[in-house]
Amino acid sequence: LLMRIEERNGELGAAIRKKLFSFEVIGGLQVADLQRVLREVDTSNLAISMKSASEVLRAKIFAGLPKRAAESLREEIEMLGPVRLKDVEAAQDVIIQAVRRLEEAGEITVNTDPNAMVA
Repeated sequence: LLMRIEERNGELGAAIRKKLFSFEVIGGLQVADLQRVLREVDTSNLAISMKSASEVLRAKIFAGLPKRAAESLREEIEMLGPVRLKDVEAAQDVIIQAVRRLEEAGEITVNTDPNAMVA
C-alpha cells in the first residue's frame, strides 16, 4: 500500500514512510546521531526499551555510550527482571518521540530507506 501511495504521490509516501518507523530503526542511525538521542532519553526508559531489542541493536546502543554508562545500563537491564510488553512498548515510544523531535529539529538524520546507499 505504501508503495502505491509513493507511486501516486511521492512526497506523501515519503512523509508516511518517515513517520512509520519502529524502535529498531535507531540501529541505523549514525554513531553521532545515536549518541545525540541517547543524551536525550532517560536511562530507565532506555533500559526498559532494550528488553525486547535485538542483540545487534543492543550492541550498537552499548557502543554509543561511554564505558561506565554502558556497564550501568547493562546492570539496570539485568535488575529489571521480566517487564510487561506494554511497558516496553511505552518506553520505546518515548524514545521514538525523542528521535522524531530531534529529526524534525534537524539535529539528527533518520534513514528509513533500507536501499539507500552512499558511494
